[in-house]
This record gives sequence, structure tokens and C-alpha cells, in this order.
Amino acid sequence: MATSRTGWIIDRAATAAFVVACAAVVGLVTIALFIWIGQPWGTINDLALLIMTLALAPLMLAFYELGGWTPTPLARLAQASGWIAVLTWSVIQVLMITGVVAFDYRHAATGVFGIQCVALVVIGFWVAGANLLAGPWLSWVRWLGVLSGLGFVGLAIGLLLGGMGHPLTYLGGIGYEVALPIWAFLMARLLRGISESHL
Repeated sequence: MATSRTGWIIDRAATAAFVVACAAVVGLVTIALFIWIGQPWGTINDLALLIMTLALAPLMLAFYELGGWTPTPLARLAQASGWIAVLTWSVIQVLMITGVVAFDYRHAATGVFGIQCVALVVIGFWVAGANLLAGPWLSWVRWLGVLSGLGFVGLAIGLLLGGMGHPLTYLGGIGYEVALPIWAFLMARLLRGISESHL
């Protein structure tokens, strides 16, 4: 267990990264089962995506703590925007899971669904930008992070433009569902090693 402030944050970020990876894998498996079998796999998928997205925020805090090429005021703005977007997306997801709101995935996202997609765009640019501009502490893993973040953006824009049937939705899904768990697992290992150096 890390004892310094930086080590404490990174230790939690490593755990969050592992949660993101596991939840993303569950999301990938359950969406396939939902397409094949139907419920309750759709609801389980929605819950997995909620856990995955909430865990992204503490993971991304490590990028601010470890630093990069972004000036501090802009880094703080990115963190604030990212956390607000995560909370916005998550509240809407809870409303959808509990049946308060309903989404029409066959058509372009509007209303509350549209707001959630905009929040996903912000999250995606946050993930992609933080990885791209991270300092030398982040190795080649940054490129998987950029791909994952752009997957968020592509998926959300596809939903905004034409729903699930839009080509960008499928293209973005590669980064959102496939690259993300790999990146998060590698981040968990990397951050755990950095955390141990702050013992």
C-alpha cells in the first residue's frame, strides 16, 4: 500500500483501472449474449457499462497526478470537465436502467439520450487527450488509450447522427468495447508498479 499522497492516488487509480478492464469485458460478453438471447443480459450490460464509466474517473486522476505536456490550468479544466461528464453520463444511465427514461437506439439520439452521448464525447476526448499528452511515465500504452478514447467519441457521434445503425457507431465500438479493456488492464499493471515505487 502506497503511503505518499501521489502513491495513494495512483494505488487507487490502479484498482480503478482493473475495475474498468473487468467491467468492459463483462460489457463485451453481455452485449453479445443480449443480441443472441435477450434479457436479462441487456440490463447486466447496462450495469457493467455504468461501473466501467464510474471507475474511469479515479483512473484518469492518475494522469493529472503524474503529469504531462498540458499546462496545469488546462489539465485542471480537463479533469473537471471529465468528472462532470462521467457523473452526467452515469446519472442518465441509472435513469435508463431504472426505467425513468427510455432510449431509442434505432434512430439518432435526441433528448436525454443525446445529452448522454455528448457526455460520452467529452469523456472520450478526455481519455484520448490525457493519454496523448501524458509525460514519459506512460509508454506505448498511450496509443491504446488514444484509440480507446476515440472509440468513445466515434460511438457517441454515430449514435447522435443515426443511432445503432450508423457506421461510426460500429467503428467506435471497436475502441469502446475491444481496445478499452486491454488498455485498462495494461494501465492497472503500469500504475501498480508506479504506486509501489512510492512506498
